[in-house]
Formats: sequence, structure tokens, C-alpha cells
Amino acid sequence: MLKYNKFKYFFWAAFFLVLICMYISGFFYWWVIGLMISVWFIYISIGAFRMRAGVFLSSICSLKSINENILLTFDDGPDPEITPQILDTLRELNAKAIFFCIGKKVKKYPELVLRIANEGHIVANHTYNHSDFLGFYSTKRIKGEIEDTERSIMDVTKRSYKLFRPPFGVTNPNIARAIEALDYKVIGWNVRSFDTVSKNRLGVLNRIMKNLKSGDIILFHDTVSITPSILKDFMLLARNKGFTFEIPSENIFK
Repeated sequence: MLKYNKFKYFFWAAFFLVLICMYISGFFYWWVIGLMISVWFIYISIGAFRMRAGVFLSSICSLKSINENILLTFDDGPDPEITPQILDTLRELNAKAIFFCIGKKVKKYPELVLRIANEGHIVANHTYNHSDFLGFYSTKRIKGEIEDTERSIMDVTKRSYKLFRPPFGVTNPNIARAIEALDYKVIGWNVRSFDTVSKNRLGVLNRIMKNLKSGDIILFHDTVSITPSILKDFMLLARNKGFTFEIPSENIFK
């Protein structure tokens, strides 16, 4: 999809050209104006809520892989009850993952964050507060959220990967400017488990397994009670199909 920085100039130039033509001709077709404004809002909505469209910023939503590897990712933790169960499963099945952690939880549960890092997983950035209103924040405030989280991660793990996932996958120009200024890589997903909205374990499991392929990035949450059991069943089924669960080398994220 056309990037926002190019589309906005093209769209508004076309919009004002249409207005000028209507003014010169003396005929105003309000349905044309309404249609163009609708196109603008549809475009902005797709950009805001579909990270894979790449409207405002570039993100990695799947991986090119030469083997049958799948990337597991977990959002919104750490959680003192759920995260240890997930870590136990990952250790039992010899798998690695990326945990996109909320900064204030990193501050609250540093021992758990240290365990994540010490067991070979990546602790990544998911903003400090995970606010429902992040999409309305200024660029400066978004930068502050990311920087505060990264400092908290660094204090515990002594390592920064500069990997970021916006809450809810929402993007906009302010978030894009903050990411560019801080030089982060954005990691999205192409398989969403919906573990936060579905109580049907089998339904979630079937959704993840459907059309599973090498290079998939799967979104789980280490804050939901049904996730640990779903995770183990999923990993066993996927292993039987020949898939592995490793963190790609850093150059794949470039």
C-alpha cells in the first residue's frame, strides 16, 4: 500500500484540484467530495489498525526462513502467574520466544524479567503504560513511553535489542516519527491467536494451526489463563509437522 507521506500529498492535491474544477465549472458534486473524504478515512483507518499494510511505518510481520521455523511472541507481560507457566513450557520443549513487555510491569517484576532473559528469550519494548489512548499521544510523549520502558529493561537485563511492538498494533504518524527518531525495529505478526477474546481453547488452537507455515510470527499474550495450555498443545502439534521455535539471528530483523 502507498506510504502515508506520499499518499497525503497526492490525495490532497487531487482533492483541491477537484474543488477548483467544480468552482470553475459552477457545478458542485457533493457526492464526489463525500466519496473522496470517505477514501481518505478508509485509508487512514487501514493504516492505523492494520500494521501489515505499512502505511505509516515499516514492520516485520513474517520472516523469510530457509527452515521450518516459527517465531513465538508474547505481549502485555510479565505476569507473575501466567508468564512462569509459559516459560516452563518453553524450557520443557526447548523453544525461544520474544516477550514484548510493558515498562511498568518490568519495574514491578524485575526477577521475572531477568528469568525471561536468562533463559535465552528476548525482552522487547511494548511501551511503559500500554495506554488505550496511545494513538492520541504526541510524538514526544510516545518517545518517552518507549525510552522509559527501554531503561527499565536495560536496568534488569543489561541488554537492549531495540525491538518494539505498538499496543494493539495501532500505528499513526506520531508513532512512526517516534520509532524513526529512536531507530527501533517494529515487529508485528501474521497469525493472531485471539487468546484474549476467546475462551474456546480448541477454537483458538484450530485458528493458529490453520495454514501454519514457515516464517509465521504468532501473537500470544502471557497474561491470559488459557494461553499456557493452548501454547503447549500448539507446540506439540506443530513439532509433529516439523516446525521449530527459535529466535532468528539479528540480521533477519534488518
